[in-house]
Order: sequence, then C-alpha cells, then structure tokens
Amino acid sequence: MYGPDSTQEAVFKDTESLMTSVLDGFNVCIFAYGQSGTGKTFTMEGSDELPGLVPRAMMRIFEDIQGRTNNYQHDCFISMIEIYNENIRDLLRDPKADLSKVKFDIMRDPLVGMYVKDLTSEQIHTASHARTLIKAGNTNRAVASTGLNDQSSRSHMIVTLTVRTRNLKSGDNYVGKLSLVDLAGSERLAKSQTTGQAQKETMAINKSLSALGTVIASLATSEKHVPYRDSKLTYLLQDSLGGNSKTLMFVNCGPAQGNCGETINSLNFASRAKTVALGKATKNREDVVETGGKAGKASTVMAAANKLGNDADPSAEVKGSARGEGGGDEKKKKKLGAKAR
Repeated sequence: MYGPDSTQEAVFKDTESLMTSVLDGFNVCIFAYGQSGTGKTFTMEGSDELPGLVPRAMMRIFEDIQGRTNNYQHDCFISMIEIYNENIRDLLRDPKADLSKVKFDIMRDPLVGMYVKDLTSEQIHTASHARTLIKAGNTNRAVASTGLNDQSSRSHMIVTLTVRTRNLKSGDNYVGKLSLVDLAGSERLAKSQTTGQAQKETMAINKSLSALGTVIASLATSEKHVPYRDSKLTYLLQDSLGGNSKTLMFVNCGPAQGNCGETINSLNFASRAKTVALGKATKNREDVVETGGKAGKASTVMAAANKLGNDADPSAEVKGSARGEGGGDEKKKKKLGAKAR
C-alpha cells in the first residue's frame, strides 16, 4: 500500500528486481489500473523531475547490462502501442505513414508469447535512446479532457522491451519481454461526463476493461474457458494474465470523497486479481540446432527480433521453449500481485 507521501523511488525499489529479470529471459508485465486522474500515467511515466517506472526501468536495465558485458551479450528492442477504440496504433511509426496494408494482427510466438505483427521495433543501446523514443511515442497518444482529468488518456498504452540474452560462456540464448501497461481510466460513463467522440472512447475503454474484469474473474474461479479474445487488450496480455510471466498490478485510487464509488470498484477489482494463481515463471530459452556442422545465429519470429533474423544463417533451425529453469525460490503457483496507490 502506497500513501500520498510515497515517492517514485520507493515504488520503483519494490519492482526493480522484477523488471530487471527480463535480462535473464523472463516475461514480466506491470500495469496500472484505476479511474482517470489518480496517477496511473504518473506512476508509469512520471515527469522529467520525478521519473516513473518506465524511464527508471530502462535506466536500471542498461546499468545492469553494462555490468554484465564479461559474461553476457544483450540485444534490446523497444516497441510502443496504444489500443484506441479497439484498434492498435503503432506509436513509434510516423503518424503520416500509409497504413492501408498494415493490419497489426495479434500473433503468438512459441518463445515469448503474444506480439503484434508489423509493429515498429527499434533497437536501442542506451536508456537515453529509449527515453527519446518513448517521449516521441507519447506525443502520438490520444488524450482528451474529461470531467476527471484535463489531459485524460483515451487509450491503453503498452511499452514493450524485448531483450535477447546470450550467455557467452555456455552459449545459451534467452529472450525476455518486459511489458509496461498504462491502462485508460476505469470510471463509469456518467462519472467521466464525456460527450460526442470522447463518450464513444469511454464506452470502448469500459468495454475492454469489462473484458479484463471478466478474464480476471474467470481465472480467479479456474474456469475452463477464459474469454481472452473478447478484447484486443486481454488477447495481447493473455500470456501475462494467465501464462508463465511475472505479473504485477498497481491499482490507483483517488482519496477524494467524490471518488468513493470508483475507488471501491477499483479495490474490488484488485481483490479479484489478487486471487489469480499464475503458473510458475520460467525462462524463455532459445534453442539453436546446428545443421551441416555449422552453428547459425538464432532468431525468432516475434516482431521485436525481426532485425536479428535479417542476417540469420539459414542453416540454423531455431526452436523456442519455455523451460522451468528459473524462478529461484518461487512457489509452483504464484499470485498475480496487486498494489494500491
């Protein structure tokens, strides 16, 4: 539980080890849920003076990479999307680009799970480069004024860092994925006081968050069928919500009396989420099979590693597997973490 006086540093400290485990081949997902105006974007993005989880994660990850150069090689790729009115937008692509032949279909990769086809994926080597790209992507995000926030996000935003790690001593290859999700406001339509286009946006947001709630409820009660496909948000986050990822949810609440109803709804959602038992977190190991007596460079079909595959040796057959090689002292089943802020 984080109070009004909690600092960005304190929030990051509690999640630091979770996010940096992407370097060891784990999938990690952290997302912020709550009504508009409660600090979701501040928690995830922060400001220049008080950076949030996303810039702090990038800084820390690249610091760790510098300290691992003797034993590991890391290739890092970043992508950034928003889900606006159930449509996926590539925030790192030129807004004026012709997208008539691009569908941004959600696909599944056997190694790291769900990804978006044809998504822009930029290779990055420094935290400052990551910040520059994210700042550019944020300028393309849909925002509007509502009854709760003058600059309310009208979409769900997902920043994904994909890291391919090679152990220089053993030759093992791993691919990890860090997904940082800033969800749109969860308030009811009447509370948002929106009209026209903004009202349509609110309805689309509520529909996708309702689908997220249904998925959480289905997972919590161990239903045989979980309706991930009811929205693009839940379908894309499928491997994070019910897979082998390390997943954490921040639930942001407004302390004002007028927000009481929305706060109760948010806390009820958090209570359901906390009962979800995820599978054991496992490393995504990339197996390279040598053929013709020659070892090739491994590649994957995921969008974030397309550039790695451009110069892959065609004689190498690549297979992806999620093996239970990590997790340390984690229990066989772990709960989806939920923190209130």
